Formats: sequence, C-alpha cells, structure tokens
Amino acid sequence: MIFILAALFCVVLSFDVAAQRRPLVTQTAETVPEGHALFEFGVEFLQDSMFRLSGLKGDQTRVGVYGLRIGAGKKIEVQMLGSFQELFNIEERFPGPHSSILDFSGNSTSAWGDLTMGTKLRILDERPGAPAFATQFAVQLPNTSNESGLGNDETNFFSSLIVEKSLGKLRLITNFGLSLLGDPVDAAAQDDLFSYGFGLIYSVNPQVRVIADTYGRLGPGGIGTEEQSRLRLGAQIQGGGLYWDVGALVGFRDTDPSYGLIIGISKQFRMPF
Repeated sequence: MIFILAALFCVVLSFDVAAQRRPLVTQTAETVPEGHALFEFGVEFLQDSMFRLSGLKGDQTRVGVYGLRIGAGKKIEVQMLGSFQELFNIEERFPGPHSSILDFSGNSTSAWGDLTMGTKLRILDERPGAPAFATQFAVQLPNTSNESGLGNDETNFFSSLIVEKSLGKLRLITNFGLSLLGDPVDAAAQDDLFSYGFGLIYSVNPQVRVIADTYGRLGPGGIGTEEQSRLRLGAQIQGGGLYWDVGALVGFRDTDPSYGLIIGISKQFRMPF
C-alpha cells in the first residue's frame, strides 16, 4: 500500500489543483468530479493525548495523514483515509483494561494508523434558497495494533447526512450521523454514538480561505469509545501549484488532545485511466 500511495503522490505533483478539503474534518457535500482524484497528505502534532484503554497519556505525532478521494461517478466519491505512522511519546501511565497486553519498551511507542474506507453520495446540488445534500458511509479497519497501546482492535462503522449552503463568500457545512463503535472491553457489545460536525469556510480572496470546524460524538461511550468534542481553526492557501493548509486544534474533553498543530497539502488531478 505504501508503494501505491507513493506512486500516486508522484502523479499528483504533475497536475493542476482544483479542490481542497483539509484541514476540515466535517465532510463537505461536494464530490470529486468523475474521472478525477484528490490526494491529501499532512502531519498532525497533538499534545496531551490520552488512551484510557491502554493507560497511556502523552504527545502524539501522526505522520503521513493521507486521504485519497476518487470521483467514481457524476455524484459518487470513493474515499480511503488513514495515516502511515502513529508516534507516541509517553508522559504518564495509569491502569487500563489493555495495560497487560502492551508489547513495547521505553517511553515511546508507534504503529500503523487505522484505515477508513468510505463512499459519499451527493443527493441534491445546491440551488437558490436550498442547500446541497449528501450522505457518507464508511468503515474503519483495525490496522493499529492494540499491543502498541494506540489501537483497540475493533472495526467501526460510520454514517452521516451532509448539508451545505453558500452565502456569498461564506460556506456553511453541517454533518449529523451515527458512529457504531466496537466495544474493546466487552467483545459482545458495541457503543452507538451520535456524531456531528459544523464547518465554516470563508474566502478571503481566490488564493486564501479561512476555516472553523467543530466536531465530535456524543452518547453512552465507554473506555476506548469515549465522547469527543474538538475545534479546528485554520487556513487554506493556494501556491506553488498546490493547496497548502495549516490549522490549530483544541480539545474540550479530558480524553481529547489539549491542543495541536496540523499542516498539509492537497492536489486534485485527472486519473490517467
């Protein structure tokens, strides 16, 4: 998989930019045009991340946070999202349900990131007085090992309704859906949480846009499936034939990272086949 994505990255560098999603987590209603693909690549530095399942707290670096979004039809987008490497510097240990199965030494650990495969369907285009509508369905595969302390060895499913409306230079985006999370403590159970996202994109000029994005999940989560509440503030900048992005993250729950820095690039290109 690494070699395939690396090859796609090289192809990306030779085509013109046409779209960008980073650093938003909230999904937009637009889909990648048919016959095109959008490649995203970035790094995230997260401070005070907590993994209650494994009893670890510290600073997390997500290296090679990638997204490959393919326009499979006029209104259909196929997605592959994940990260090449999750690095974790341990600052605190405490008892957790999976503490006994950890398999590393020292004060740091690492692992591959989980892979998420999804499909987005644009239902209605935006019209005067009416927003655009889309839906997304995704499955997250447990590629991150639980022995590393960073994964939970569970398969998760997500679905959401996407609503988007433009008001001059401002775009308003909302996501509402369900997160069906495998319970890593009770093998016979799953935790069903309500997921949400509210995003704003403001075009300062044709080359610069600023974004605000609050997102998370609510419900009876347990250890390893905790509620989340996070905010991203950032900018998207066009330059050098690419879209660059930079953002800051703030977490509001005890199990969220306290704060973080996000940087990355995006490029849309026509598929060669």
